[in-house]
Amino acid sequence: MGSSRASEALQFDFSRPPGSDETDAADPGTKAEAAPQVASSGPSARLVESAPGASADEALTVAEFYDRVKYAVRTEFPSDVWVTGEIRKVTVSKGNRYLELADHDGPTSRAGAAMLEVACWSRDWPLIGAELQAVGLELTAGLVVRIRGRVSVWEGGAKLRFSMTALDVAALLGGIAAARRRLLVALEQEGLLDANRRLPVPMVPMRIGIVTSAGSEAYRDFTGQLHRSGLAFDVRLEASLVQGLEAPGQIAAAIGRLHGFWPDVIVVVRGGGGKGDLAAFDSEHVARAIATSRYPVWTGIGHTGDESVADIVAQRALITPTACGEAVVLAVATYLNQIDARADAIAERCRTAFDKLASRVDESRGRLARAARHELDQAGSALELARNRTVHSVLVGTERNRATLHRQSQDLSRVARHAVSDASERLIHRRAVLDAFDPRRQLARGWSITKGRDGRVVRSVRDLAEGQPIVTVLADGSVRSTVEEVSRALEETT
Repeated sequence: MGSSRASEALQFDFSRPPGSDETDAADPGTKAEAAPQVASSGPSARLVESAPGASADEALTVAEFYDRVKYAVRTEFPSDVWVTGEIRKVTVSKGNRYLELADHDGPTSRAGAAMLEVACWSRDWPLIGAELQAVGLELTAGLVVRIRGRVSVWEGGAKLRFSMTALDVAALLGGIAAARRRLLVALEQEGLLDANRRLPVPMVPMRIGIVTSAGSEAYRDFTGQLHRSGLAFDVRLEASLVQGLEAPGQIAAAIGRLHGFWPDVIVVVRGGGGKGDLAAFDSEHVARAIATSRYPVWTGIGHTGDESVADIVAQRALITPTACGEAVVLAVATYLNQIDARADAIAERCRTAFDKLASRVDESRGRLARAARHELDQAGSALELARNRTVHSVLVGTERNRATLHRQSQDLSRVARHAVSDASERLIHRRAVLDAFDPRRQLARGWSITKGRDGRVVRSVRDLAEGQPIVTVLADGSVRSTVEEVSRALEETT
């Protein structure tokens, strides 16, 4: 029977109290067992005919059945055996460790996987734990381990039992290192090892995507740095497990979801822990998610030892979540400080330029003042000369014009007197004509003027009608009357 065949068959029931497991006949040789005789033909030897239940008509008791099974196990596994597999689950109870082991390249579901249940009792754990602690590892899901242990039969649980007594730490470290090297080589060959480092970080990274456990200390440490900075960061958390078998897939999915947030930087952070707790960050899922991210990824996964694969492929790797938060704040603060420094430099240059310009203005003002005074002096002399010439010219012209004006005045007076005389004669003539045609003169001679009701002078009998009121104007008054009859001249009627 080979070791792989044995690992498929070895299953244990841990429902029995661990104390009883350690004190009963678990270990080979701790309880005397009556072994049936066997043929001496090697490991595959069959039981002799004289063994209990060997004949066709003889049935075994339960105790006899287990005696034969225990004998077969001791025969197949006379000493400790080494088994290799991937840890799927770790449980700790009362100092004991219980593991579920499966083939590393086998099915991932429990239904299709060959599972081996392993117990490491509290008496055996201190030495194993010390060896793991010395290299900074812990037993966690996802590790591929090579363990040594004893195979025994537990009748009370009808189970085979594998009790771990040693763990090949060197093989564990070598396996981890080999898997890590294979992954790094593959990423380098695909051009992904430094793909994220080639992405530029915005000058002012204000939109930050975070991948970590919700409410964890890592989240508080990172965001605490952002809050204390007083800067208005826009932060989105995509919660994910950061250790355990499901952590790599969740971390990779969270990074993918943050692409819809259009972040300036994605940070992947977790708190401190053992080296084994960081296995998720050496996984291919996480490495490829970071390497193929369209946005810069910074890591702060809380360890001071060797870099994880996530650290290597990230755009920037920080030691802790706090350091990661400080780096984000520093990037923005550095930009603001640069702006302040440049503003100060511009202000200083402006002050220097203004001082130079002020000196030039003062010099120009002095030159302009002197030139203006010179021009004013010259203009004053020219103006005085022009004034004197003007006064002389005015005096000469005024005297000349005075004589001309006197002569013209005499001529105008003579023409005016003649015009007034002519106008007076014309006025007398016109007044005589007016007097001759003055109606009052005619009225005084006995004539009268008849007006109609509209005040117009009646010039013909055709303008009158019987019963029409009329006004007759005389020299000394007027008479109102009514037309009784209108008679036309004889020659007009004939």
